[in-house]
Amino acid sequence: MSKRFLSAGLIAVALGCGNDRRYGPEDNPTTVRDITGVEFGWSCDARGCAVTQAAATPAPDPCGDPTASAYSFSWGKFVEICSVCLASEPGFYWSTTPGECRILACDADADCPALYESGSGDGYACVNGVCQNVDTARFPRGTLRRIEVEQLCFAVHPRSDTATPVSPTTQDVEDAVEAACPGALPTDPCPLPSGCFTP
Repeated sequence: MSKRFLSAGLIAVALGCGNDRRYGPEDNPTTVRDITGVEFGWSCDARGCAVTQAAATPAPDPCGDPTASAYSFSWGKFVEICSVCLASEPGFYWSTTPGECRILACDADADCPALYESGSGDGYACVNGVCQNVDTARFPRGTLRRIEVEQLCFAVHPRSDTATPVSPTTQDVEDAVEAACPGALPTDPCPLPSGCFTP
């Protein structure tokens, strides 16, 4: 089970890519929902967007420090909202595990965010019920990488079933991904195992 981190270094690299933004706060919804049906608030300003808790949003998964539990997001082919532990170490923002993240679902393009924290930004369209990056040169519709297969295999399970790396469901998902993916790197191409969400 890999652990994911968001660091200041990654943000600095992303922000250094350019300022010709195609998107802004006005291109975003005020709420989003993940593939399991959990609704979140979505708040955007000139600096970027943030996940907030809506009335029906469950509490994030507990952390060693009870005050460190929160929600955040990451993006690529899909946008995923993760239960995270905020970091106390300088240079790091948060950490999470793949089972604590779920991709965003949608009924229409307006349900999907438009992210502008880096470069010219990333727009998302509603494709087969999930928000997918509109840049099909970078993220072709017909191919998947290991990290995306992992996201799609967790998508069919409730968040509570995979809240810890040692839960039986988490182990089953990771075993299925390991068996299906010939490469070990997150960016290696991988076929989608049966039983996972098909985008």
